[in-house]
Amino acid sequence: MKSDSKPSTIIIEQYRPPVEKFVIELPASLIDEGESPEAAAIRELEEETGYMKMTNANMKLVVVRVLLDDYPSSPEQKLDEGEHIVRRVVELESLMDEFRAYEKRGFTIDARLFPLATRWELASKFNEAAKSA
Repeated sequence: MKSDSKPSTIIIEQYRPPVEKFVIELPASLIDEGESPEAAAIRELEEETGYMKMTNANMKLVVVRVLLDDYPSSPEQKLDEGEHIVRRVVELESLMDEFRAYEKRGFTIDARLFPLATRWELASKFNEAAKSA
């Protein structure tokens, strides 16, 4: 996130041959032998997005704050051969709307992302209701 921006997350668009669709997901990776979950998360974030720290969902959730002010607008990705990944930084308050737009375009949303977007949307609604009361 930029130091003056709203809370955001990094999502990726990646073609998944088993489902024959582009899937919207968080950067994720298997953990290599002898590697910590945190190290795997940072490695995969750098490979897929060019950023050095991340939020990652796989078998363990690793959360790290990334200040986008420290990066050029589009840091170089370090993708494996054959990988074609589009990265996006999306404000959490608009994440569910982004998912709806993706679905209209035929994308599949990774099941691990819906709870994040749903909880953020509900928390925002409850927060607004509490302010109005």
